[in-house]
Amino acid sequence: MFSTHCKWRLFARLAAMFMLVAPGAVQSSTVRMETTLGVIEVLLYDNAAPRTVANFLQYVNSGAFNNSFVHRSVPGFIIQGGGFVWNDATGNMSSLPTNGPVANEFSTTRSNLRGTIAMAKLSGDPNSATSQWFFNLANNAASLDVQNGGFTVFGEVSPASMSVIDAIANLPRINAGSPFDELPLVSTPTNGTIQKANLAIISTATVAPVDYQGLWWNANESGWGMSLTQHGNIIFAALYTYDNAGQPTWYVIPNCPVVSSGCSGDIYKVTGGTPPVAAWNGAGKNVAKVGNGTLAFANTSAGIFNFTIDNVAGSKAITQQVFATGSVPPVNYTDLWWNSNESGWGISLTQQFGIIFAAWYTYDATGKPVWYVVPNCLLSGAGCTGSLYLVTGGQPLTAKWNYTNPATNVGSVSFAFSNTANGTMSYTINGISSSRVITRQAF
Repeated sequence: MFSTHCKWRLFARLAAMFMLVAPGAVQSSTVRMETTLGVIEVLLYDNAAPRTVANFLQYVNSGAFNNSFVHRSVPGFIIQGGGFVWNDATGNMSSLPTNGPVANEFSTTRSNLRGTIAMAKLSGDPNSATSQWFFNLANNAASLDVQNGGFTVFGEVSPASMSVIDAIANLPRINAGSPFDELPLVSTPTNGTIQKANLAIISTATVAPVDYQGLWWNANESGWGMSLTQHGNIIFAALYTYDNAGQPTWYVIPNCPVVSSGCSGDIYKVTGGTPPVAAWNGAGKNVAKVGNGTLAFANTSAGIFNFTIDNVAGSKAITQQVFATGSVPPVNYTDLWWNSNESGWGISLTQQFGIIFAAWYTYDATGKPVWYVVPNCLLSGAGCTGSLYLVTGGQPLTAKWNYTNPATNVGSVSFAFSNTANGTMSYTINGISSSRVITRQAF
């Protein structure tokens, strides 16, 4: 959204992160597996392996994988599922009904690396894959890329889901007879009889809406940006930009329903609110529709923002901004936060690993819209603290970008979360301190 010199160095170090995805693989559909040990998100390569993805999604959409279980685990190699289900009516395991086999789509650009998902198949028959799949626990390219025509990789696990994969892989195993001679169990069977509660069950597998949530910008126009908050198939977009005088202003698209690979909605501007260092009084607030905007995504990290504001049309290329790496904390505070008793201002929190980037839309002392950012709020326990910046001198979205002015440190902000949905924001702006109770905003 904006960069100090320090942040530019950070972005240079992190640029290589975009290359960690399997070469040539464009992520598109996401399948969410609810398992006994947690959620596994599988990011599919729709364009790179279309037949295999379509086959997999056919099973997902029919509900075939619901109540299935991981039936094979080979430590340091793979865990496998998609072949058997637990029948609640009979209290027994049964084979998952299969469709016809899918033609092999192996490619050396989609190797069997750790965290990828690939199709299982019969020995000696490259085109025999039906319903069974496996997750690679290690780099298995040396064996699986070169035998039986190569095993088709058609997606990868989200980074946050790898802990669930590893937890399943670490379960104790028993030999219950072929094909369950490497069967992982979450608990020991009573009297030696395997029950549903003993298995690593996949209760549901569903196609999730493509997730575009995050901080977006144009890297060649550092100084403005937008926060996209997505709940289901609805995006709330908050745009942080400037008016014709170069002063900070903001717009919102509060209802942008995702259809296919994009969304469209009305753009609003709000004036007349209360500055954050004063008690809230929304009586003078004015909400005005000023245009409309369309977000068209090429994938989950790049797109185009087309808009009309005050009858002037424009277009901006946007990419999702990467600003952190590291270990994944247990709680993700990414969302739109507000105080429901003070409707008219809000704050978008974007969390990447242990860093929160906060974009705060509010008002100055005259009631004009203004925005601040906290670009580096390092999580510690259930909260974080960071410096607060104000940026001026930028160009409006409808003009050619020519930003020169630096960001100004105007204070600090601390977030203290009492739980995953509630917290307190304490801050100092130009020497004046205050605080606000905040909650996640439902929309």
